[in-house]
Amino acid sequence: MKKKKIAIISIISIIMIIAIIGGVIFIINRNSGENNVTYANKVDRVYNVLNQKQAFSFTTIIDDNNKEFYTKNQDSAYIDTIYEGEESKYIIKDGNTYLLNDDDEIYYTYQNNEIELNKVLEQLEEVKSSELAQGSEQIEGEEYEYEEYSGFTSFALKLSDDGDTENIKTRFYFKDDNLVYIKTITQNTQELLKVEISDKIDENLFKIPSNYREI
Repeated sequence: MKKKKIAIISIISIIMIIAIIGGVIFIINRNSGENNVTYANKVDRVYNVLNQKQAFSFTTIIDDNNKEFYTKNQDSAYIDTIYEGEESKYIIKDGNTYLLNDDDEIYYTYQNNEIELNKVLEQLEEVKSSELAQGSEQIEGEEYEYEEYSGFTSFALKLSDDGDTENIKTRFYFKDDNLVYIKTITQNTQELLKVEISDKIDENLFKIPSNYREI
């Protein structure tokens, strides 16, 4: 009887060990699969990583007077743009876009308008399927690999294509797989943006201040 109990305990122990080993193998294989996802290019990777996130922020900066902060949380977005020192703030949620005026504590509603809700993802999606050239370049004394795409200026803050898309190029500079700069190059000039991407968001940015009145 005692031998029978020992045999049963041994069998149960073996089954538990096999189950644990199987679980460990499953987790390793799953993680390995996630890490071995192949991307067409690095811009494609940035797009997919951001597209899988519930929330992220994406900042592009020329200088203190020209920069844009975009942050998204599920079905809401907030955009703060400073152009030549003039600031514009928008909240996009519930199918509408709200223009905020901090000086007068008022806001204006653009009904049934959420065109810029997925702004950054749509910009990256436009790029990632295009033909690219690759190279490297020094910026502020550091060497970066870049991917260069032709025909659009969607990331530029101050430049416009003036209808001449053939001579326009946009370069995305990477440190490892991290996007750190974007440069838009036209026939006559260039615009370099520093890029900052973060998972940190401020929930309050998606709320219209209670003391603001609608006009």
